[in-house]
Amino acid sequence: MIKKTHLLGTILMFFFSTVMYSQTLLQKAILQEESGNYAEAIKNYKAYLADHSDDFKSIIALADVLARTGDLSEAEYYYAQVPENTPEYTAMTLQYGLLLKKLMRYEEASVMFSHYMTRFPERGVDYLMGLTFASNALQKSPEYEAVVLPSNSSASDFALTFYQNRPVFSSFREDILMNAMEKEMNNSAMAHNSFIYNKQNNGLQYIKAYNNKINHIGPLSFSASGTRCAVIEAKIPQEFVMDRSFKNASVQIAEINEKGEFTSFKPFEYNEIGSAINSVFLTNDGNTLYFSSNRKGGFGGFDIYVSYFSNNHWTTPENLGPDINTVDNEVSPFLYQDKIYFASDGPFGLGGYDIFYAINNAGKWSDPVNMGNGINSTEDDYFPAVNENGELFFTSNRLGGKGKNDIYKSVKISTPEVLAEVVPEAVSLDKLTEETQKHTTDSPTAQAVALKDNVVVETAFKLPEFDADKVGKELPFDALFDGVHRVGLDEQLPDNEVFFIQLASISHGKPDFNRYKHLLRYGNIYKMIINRSVKVRLGYYSERKEAEEILAKVRSSGYKDAFISYEMLNTAKMELVLTSNDNKSFTDEGNFNTRNPAVAEQYYANNRYKVRLASYEDPIWFDVNKVKDLGRVEQWTKGDWIIFILAGFNNLEEAKNAQIQAINRGFKTAEVVVDNGGILERLKKN
Repeated sequence: MIKKTHLLGTILMFFFSTVMYSQTLLQKAILQEESGNYAEAIKNYKAYLADHSDDFKSIIALADVLARTGDLSEAEYYYAQVPENTPEYTAMTLQYGLLLKKLMRYEEASVMFSHYMTRFPERGVDYLMGLTFASNALQKSPEYEAVVLPSNSSASDFALTFYQNRPVFSSFREDILMNAMEKEMNNSAMAHNSFIYNKQNNGLQYIKAYNNKINHIGPLSFSASGTRCAVIEAKIPQEFVMDRSFKNASVQIAEINEKGEFTSFKPFEYNEIGSAINSVFLTNDGNTLYFSSNRKGGFGGFDIYVSYFSNNHWTTPENLGPDINTVDNEVSPFLYQDKIYFASDGPFGLGGYDIFYAINNAGKWSDPVNMGNGINSTEDDYFPAVNENGELFFTSNRLGGKGKNDIYKSVKISTPEVLAEVVPEAVSLDKLTEETQKHTTDSPTAQAVALKDNVVVETAFKLPEFDADKVGKELPFDALFDGVHRVGLDEQLPDNEVFFIQLASISHGKPDFNRYKHLLRYGNIYKMIINRSVKVRLGYYSERKEAEEILAKVRSSGYKDAFISYEMLNTAKMELVLTSNDNKSFTDEGNFNTRNPAVAEQYYANNRYKVRLASYEDPIWFDVNKVKDLGRVEQWTKGDWIIFILAGFNNLEEAKNAQIQAINRGFKTAEVVVDNGGILERLKKN
């Protein structure tokens, strides 16, 4: 009997200790989440849920944290574990819907928002309308592209501003060394600091507050003269969230001498216990302070306020009102001329925080305008800043950056003039062939040239000066194939945004593509010409998750600075240099333009003969499936024209057989051409 009682007591002790351990894990996770220690919170939530898979409230809490840290795919996995017939499911529909919107899964997001609308009709309608706005905005061609600044690190870099037109920003980077005294005064682990660009040593240096304080300083804003500065003091995590992480953050007003040193550091008179200020902007004269705060009396979460310096005191902050502020969060104001730029996470954005602007007219703000696709993304975009040249910079945690948050510059995309809106027919029409002969037979540029193997080539098919209203925009007579380059393989290029992984950006010299050949198992290697530099990119991928998985493998292969780019394909600026399906496509310089005799000899001996099928202004009229069994389908580009080529033949006879089959399948002007170092030339017998 005594043994049974002892055994029962042991079992009960084990049971209660297990329960207490589980509850301890859960309490730790909750406290860590509240303090912004998201990595540890995620670990403890998962440990707790390993034995409590039916605790749907904790599952949702874990999904919320994962979504905040940008792990959208895993967050979606946990949201999906909650059954529909539970109270927790009803409570999470808004957050789940917002996550699905970021993933651009609009139909599923619509289901979630419809559920939410049964409890909150007006807000539910806004979120449903916001899906339509986001879908339409992402389908429009962007007017700007976002360029990652080279000064970004693998840590979070954010909140760019300017001190006498010199860049100033905040960061969690640890690659800038401190001296012994600075280390002694600033020993916080993983604290953010602020930096200014030093022209003399062409590097970054710490911004020091009073008593050599460096940690927990920033974001900042300076007057135009540089004699006054507004400084945010806050302890925030690297994976900060604008409306959660700046707890008890406050503003200090600093005076600066001619050496750039802080001479005084005074608390803003309207800092409040229990509320936070997470961003500031000081006007040029230093006498007007705009800031975002979640203090009581606002319209929603964080609102934008303004205070004026008068008679040595700051006036009571004034809310900018419903023209700017909403029931959601409005943060990071920046004024430039008559515009106020700011970020909002309301329903009418692309995903998370979007950047808006409003114009001040006689003291009244216009309706805010979303800056659209290109500047905004499906992630968080905030901290806009404009330099004296009118160039817009901002911070984003979008996919493709170097760290959790990165600073971007917006660059205007030049749009080529559209000369005609007529949808063209395929160039391979019988009547067009006849017309073409008139323009090519007697052309002095079409004279035969002897080759070593007694096969004669002449400049290949050229478009005549035909009526643009009849067959589309006119293409100049001279050299259709002069300067063409390959852009696609085996499938028609998509007309929507895709994901690339950028491996390198080269401003001077030519890239050595040989070093990237081992990455062909993950995709093809492309050369992009953007902003006068060569971008070496791997891709492309249609799904975000696939790109993220490949990026992890690429970085583990030694490309630590590789990042993801999400963009519309621009055939005028891209070349398909290396492909996993065509190991002979590799050359020293890329795109079949080698100076290596051995490589050239092998290439020309085995792969010189190809079949030109047709040329299109709009490749939608080309059906890849009609000929893909005949050979490898390549897309080459020349200006606005896409030229479809069959390749992969070992000799001239194979190419001619493919030509005959292509003609029988409707490509009446299909012809064998010679790929002569990237120049397609017509072939004919002596």
